[in-house]
Amino acid sequence: MRHLLTSAFTIALACGLTVAGMASGADGDSDDTPGLRDYDDIFSSSTSNTLLIRAKQAMRAKNYSKAIKYLEAAQKLNDEDADVLTLYAEALDEKLAHQADKDPEVFKKCITAYLKVMRNEVGEEAGMNFKGIGIMNSLYNDEERGRFAKKRLKALTGYLPKPWETNDKYLERILRPATTTVTATIKSKEDANTDGKPEGKLPQAPQPAQ
Repeated sequence: MRHLLTSAFTIALACGLTVAGMASGADGDSDDTPGLRDYDDIFSSSTSNTLLIRAKQAMRAKNYSKAIKYLEAAQKLNDEDADVLTLYAEALDEKLAHQADKDPEVFKKCITAYLKVMRNEVGEEAGMNFKGIGIMNSLYNDEERGRFAKKRLKALTGYLPKPWETNDKYLERILRPATTTVTATIKSKEDANTDGKPEGKLPQAPQPAQ
């Protein structure tokens, strides 16, 4: 009897969570309703691979905020997974693209993630550079990921990091607030006539002698 009650409770809870998950995900790229989680979030053990799969599903549903949360959790479990980092950069990129007012923090995270992907700072060949600088990066970098990250960095910032430029220096240069200086000189009425021309009538030509 106890077994039947437990099974009934589990089925009812699963149905309730499924309906709630569908309702909360109807708005596309929106955070989940507080207190509600998907069925597999509760009953499945989380690993970086399972979180990556869920993030891909969220990306297909265009729920970029949810994908970002999954990928940030995946990185805490395994910060050397290049697939996780690449998809994380893409999710942040998509979130930026759908924002009317760009969030500076999201932009910074996106640029940082793409920079790490381009410079091969995670994965099997990680550790072959110092502060983002590495002579062997171009030889061992994943060609497809590297090209994609390089293209997105150029599109988002207009600049690519110099080979000798550290990550911190590049980010400092890219994230520096743009300033515009306008210099103007205000002249008085008297100063405006310093060229010798009298104010008012034009100079008259000399009259011939009678």
